[in-house]
Parts: sequence; C-alpha cells; structure tokens
Amino acid sequence: MNTLAKRIHNITPADVRLTLTDGAEVVLSMRSAEFFQEAFQAEGVDDEDTVYRLVSDGADDPLVAGKQTDDGWTTAGEVVAVERAADEA
Repeated sequence: MNTLAKRIHNITPADVRLTLTDGAEVVLSMRSAEFFQEAFQAEGVDDEDTVYRLVSDGADDPLVAGKQTDDGWTTAGEVVAVERAADEA
C-alpha cells in the first residue's frame, strides 16, 4: 500500500492537507477514500468547490492528484506529504 494513500484513508472523513511536488498545498474535504487491494482511489473538494481525485496503483507507485476544470481533468501533481488539516475554528 502507498504510505501517503494509507494516511489519507486513516484521516478521512476529516479534512486533509496535501503537499504536491511543486510545493503547492491544498486542503480537501474528502468525499471518499477506498483501497482496492493495493490500488487507491479518493475524491475530495477544496474550499472553491474544485473536485480533486487521488489515485495510486500500489506501494511503489506515486500518489497522483488530478483536478476537475471546465475543460475536463488535469494533473495537479504528485502528492509528497499528507497531514490532517488544522481546524480553522
């Protein structure tokens, strides 16, 4: 299992903060997070209601984030860090 994917799975349904390879961070309100044997799929939305999908095929494969745009789906980047998002309250 991909370690970062497992962390997302364990944090969900709480909000998750992702860091991508370019240093960008996004906080997602998770809608789903599921393992299918070694493969992982998840979906969440940011505070602007942009939908993100996260996928990995297993422990040796990267966790990749894609985001939905008006023109379809685009790659947001590879996830390099995952943490529980701090409560803003």
